[in-house]
Amino acid sequence: MKELQDYNYEQGIIDQIELMDKIRFENPLKTIELACDFKKIAEKNSDINLMGYADFYIADAYLTLGEFDNAINYFNKAAREFEAVDNIYKRGGCLNSLGILYATRGEIVYSLDNFKEAASLAEKSKDDFVAALAYENYAEISDNIKDSNISMEYAMKAYKHILKCNQNPRQKTIEIIILTTLAKLYYRFGLYDDTKKKIDQIEDIVRKHPDEKLCVDFYITKLIYTNKVSSSEEEKEVCLKEAVKAYYDTEYKVDYFLYIFDFLHFLKRTDRKDILLPLVEDFDESVKGMDFPYIQTRILDFKISLYDEEKDKDKLYKELIRYRRYNNSYKMLTTNSIRKYISIQNSLEDSKRANELLKEQVGIDELTGLSNRWRLSSKVEALLTRAITEKKNYAVEMLDIDHFKQINDENGHHVGDLCLIIVATALKAIESNDIYCFRYGGDEFLIFYLGYSDEKILEMANNLRDSILEMSELRDLPYVYISQGICSGIPEKKSKVWDYSSKADTAMYSAKRGLGKHIKLVNCTE
Repeated sequence: MKELQDYNYEQGIIDQIELMDKIRFENPLKTIELACDFKKIAEKNSDINLMGYADFYIADAYLTLGEFDNAINYFNKAAREFEAVDNIYKRGGCLNSLGILYATRGEIVYSLDNFKEAASLAEKSKDDFVAALAYENYAEISDNIKDSNISMEYAMKAYKHILKCNQNPRQKTIEIIILTTLAKLYYRFGLYDDTKKKIDQIEDIVRKHPDEKLCVDFYITKLIYTNKVSSSEEEKEVCLKEAVKAYYDTEYKVDYFLYIFDFLHFLKRTDRKDILLPLVEDFDESVKGMDFPYIQTRILDFKISLYDEEKDKDKLYKELIRYRRYNNSYKMLTTNSIRKYISIQNSLEDSKRANELLKEQVGIDELTGLSNRWRLSSKVEALLTRAITEKKNYAVEMLDIDHFKQINDENGHHVGDLCLIIVATALKAIESNDIYCFRYGGDEFLIFYLGYSDEKILEMANNLRDSILEMSELRDLPYVYISQGICSGIPEKKSKVWDYSSKADTAMYSAKRGLGKHIKLVNCTE
């Protein structure tokens, strides 16, 4: 997964993400379970990017399960999280998925907005694969609302981008989808020679890449084209059988609802009721119990016209009752969608401000106001880089409160929180451009120093300890004693922050076993 290369994650984290990605379609319930566990790790580390991955895979699993309200909620949440950390690739994926979801619900304007934003992001980041997906989806929805010129423009853009994705394992799969859309559009424009070229091109790809499978959208497009240009009834019948088989072999028929409606109208137009009647009933059954008022209303509208022509009053009456119910649901959905769209358009600036606030808040520990782990990584890496470049001393101090559990148990957690705030207050007082302080978690804190001698660091550590003790006395709290471990030295090019922090942590626990001041400083080479 190429986007993970930009993040310095441990292999274990990458393995978990890749596992969720691998099983999200075949085992969505297991994916949700894994993603929820993964989210706990992300929250513990205050890593908003990993929170985004957890919410993305939860959303994707709900999409596979057909629980679209949950999917929309989690995709929106993941999109905000990825936006906060500038993960453009995954945010584009969220927007594409949201566009598809809104399209299936009939919320066309909102669907197009998401696709357009995904395409804009992809163009900005030069991500051809995400751009291809976004433009292809935009083309599909534009064709659905009979705007074939716009649809052709965006399908051509999608094709141009997918041709640049030779290294992507899904390139041929998406290329086939885009070529199918182009074949359908050429047919719409009466450009039958171009339609034939695209169909031949698709079949040539499958011959050269046997792992690629043709789907129902291709077979329906080929059927409609063949029925128009071929004089061979045998050839037409072969194409029809292929399309029918592809339809019944398709597990998630809702993914191809636009093509299936084309298929239904074709069967009705060619008077193939022997195939049409069972097929429309199957399609209707496939979306029952799902939140698809738009698609369900369209199916019922088709069935009503069919039974009206057949003069089948019993079935007509039954479907009219269902149509009324679904149509009311769709009207309500449409009204809510319009309200939501207006609200979003009117609050774009609020959204931008909220996102900036999220970026700030996600790096701040809520209780103490100090920077937390999420902000720690980028800041201390930059400080280490400065130390290497400028050949200055670099030091990491780990400290915690002695007997903190006892303070909580004997005085209550509110008193423990006040003790943590005292430590944070003392740390904030020493922060500068060369000293960064963080709450690491629980009662543990980290200090990073640049350019200070060991003597000066020890002097500051003693002053810090005295200051914390004095504040606890003044505020009539239990005495707050701290243990401090420090690792110091001029770093080399291969040095890592972890080299310093792990030794500081060991030094801190070693100091606890000693007597007196509970401060221990070690050199990074020890």
